[in-house]
Amino acid sequence: MTTEPADSAADQPPPSKPRRRGRTALLMAAAVVLGVLGGGAAGYAAQSARKPTALPPLAVPQPRYPAARVAVPPLPPSQDDMVRTDGDLTKLLLPTPKGASLPQGIGSFDSWVNIAQFSEGYQDPAGEFAWLSDHDFRRAALGTWDQGDTYAIVQLVQFTHAYEANALLMIQSESGFAKPWTGSSSVPLPGSNDGVVFPGVAQHGSDGATYYEGRAFAVHGDLAVEIYLQDGNGKVSKQTLQTLLQEQLERL
Repeated sequence: MTTEPADSAADQPPPSKPRRRGRTALLMAAAVVLGVLGGGAAGYAAQSARKPTALPPLAVPQPRYPAARVAVPPLPPSQDDMVRTDGDLTKLLLPTPKGASLPQGIGSFDSWVNIAQFSEGYQDPAGEFAWLSDHDFRRAALGTWDQGDTYAIVQLVQFTHAYEANALLMIQSESGFAKPWTGSSSVPLPGSNDGVVFPGVAQHGSDGATYYEGRAFAVHGDLAVEIYLQDGNGKVSKQTLQTLLQEQLERL
């Protein structure tokens, strides 16, 4: 399945670094600093000839400290979100439904996807590759299956921890392309701040066949969660998409 490019930023160069201040501004700043130091030196020379004046005693309460420091116990690995998402992402993908089969040309239900393989799923692979490189792409895991007339793709796209905001940026961009592609408006995922689903309306393939496609997106820390469903027999409902998206978030 081919998705739209992640963002218009993929076709644009990354923002340039801020320019340094001009030489005149730097000289003026240096002059101000030297002026302050020079004035302080002159004041110190005048004060050094005078007799010191005794200061009054301090009349402030002394600080009090707790008798013992209470340390918060660390979370066990099973509850530590960072430990889970830093592990094997393929094990966190939605499990393959019973009775599902491998799509034609796919070697396994779950697999790792590098940046080049992930970019190939877009209409502009070079632009997507550049966008991901500029936005600290770390790794991705993909799950896919066929079940009856339904074809499903689940993707977990992870960015570096220090730039996890790029996961949300990616989802916002994908959502912008999902509305015109699916022909439907977004429906929020209950209980989520950023989870959305796009129920699919009828689409027409190059062979004239009619199919339906729905999409679902959410963010979990540094992970962008993407779900794509195609059905050749009927509309992809919002309930189906919401259930799959909720179950995937719970696994994270």
